[in-house]
Amino acid sequence: MSDQLRRYGNEVWDRFFDFIAPCNESLTQQEVRTELQRRGIDVRPVVTRVQQALEARRARESLAAAKAKRTAIERRVKSVVAPPGESLRASLDQLVSQLPASFQGAYFHKLTKAQTDADLQSLFEDIHRLEALEEDDDAGTDGE
Repeated sequence: MSDQLRRYGNEVWDRFFDFIAPCNESLTQQEVRTELQRRGIDVRPVVTRVQQALEARRARESLAAAKAKRTAIERRVKSVVAPPGESLRASLDQLVSQLPASFQGAYFHKLTKAQTDADLQSLFEDIHRLEALEEDDDAGTDGE
């Protein structure tokens, strides 16, 4: 039967089912359930499969949306590059002092532990990237 289902389109099957079992739209849901029960037809397995298929589709859509959001965030983070200042350590000191108090301690600690210009540059870029992401969140965008 499954080969036959694929062989003909939905419109052919609709006409066939209308021919063999005309639809009685005046029946209530309870009347339909009673008739199915009287005929010994259990639709629970089919309903369960349909619900599982719908859940799987929602999960795939959610995963696709999450992947797209992640890609957009990654693109946004990679596009933000802070220009090096005259004195990187002084620029970082000023940046850290402008951060919210809850972040200042952590960044000041990182600043004191930075030993090379590359460490300082990395910290400088990280701060600017985080600021850019916070601006996106405040604006209610997903980074695109």
